[in-house]
Amino acid sequence: MSKSQDTVPALRRAVRILDMVKDAAKPPLAADVARQLDLPRSTAHGLLAVMQELGLLEKTVTQGYRLGTRLLDWAGDVTEKRDLVSEFYHVLETRTDLEAFTVTLTMLEGAEVVYVACRNSATVLGASFRVGMRLPAIFTATGNAMLAGMDDASFREWLALHPVTTWPQPLTPNGICSVTTLVREIAEIKDRGYAVDDEQVHDGLWCFGAAVKDHSGRALAGIGISLPQAELGRYSVARLGGVASRLAEAVSFRLGYRAG
Repeated sequence: MSKSQDTVPALRRAVRILDMVKDAAKPPLAADVARQLDLPRSTAHGLLAVMQELGLLEKTVTQGYRLGTRLLDWAGDVTEKRDLVSEFYHVLETRTDLEAFTVTLTMLEGAEVVYVACRNSATVLGASFRVGMRLPAIFTATGNAMLAGMDDASFREWLALHPVTTWPQPLTPNGICSVTTLVREIAEIKDRGYAVDDEQVHDGLWCFGAAVKDHSGRALAGIGISLPQAELGRYSVARLGGVASRLAEAVSFRLGYRAG
């Protein structure tokens, strides 16, 4: 199309910027956008500022640009392409208050949770988390948070597929070992909004978990914050549960979930 026929050049430039940001190996800076798209710096800065204001782009901690969450509001299929792990780490980049905790991201696979992302703290936990590790869901805060995120019919179906006769032996004396206890625990999680692993996985280790939801409200994953039992005195249980809940809410928002 000739320049004389192009009546909305700013829109075409904005789309080119979106394409460039999408394809970039790392979030490009404003100078990168101007150089690669052969735009005057003032034009590039102006477009980027408006696109950020409109939620089409957002700045990272390195001052680069990545696609904004407003795009998720426009197209549900975009949500499916969002990288859960990348969003998890992106949110962690903005949360310096979590450095004292080991933070993990898990997904439910059958009767187990599989760890898909982890950021360890400098604090010695007495247990290690690594990507690819699996644990029985019923003993973990993230697993129980995901079970609590199911509707009643889905939870009953899960119980039918994983009867108590197939459950593993508890890892510690605190481990859940009956359907009655699990059902009561799930009801409490639904009521308070977060799950608690009170040394069910490892003696001396506590974890607080909450469910990450996709754009439809389905419990997609679980986020957990872990700390040694000896550190609990510095916090209240409700405060730690709230930290896990807000972290899960932040990732859920980036995946397109809108409460209410």
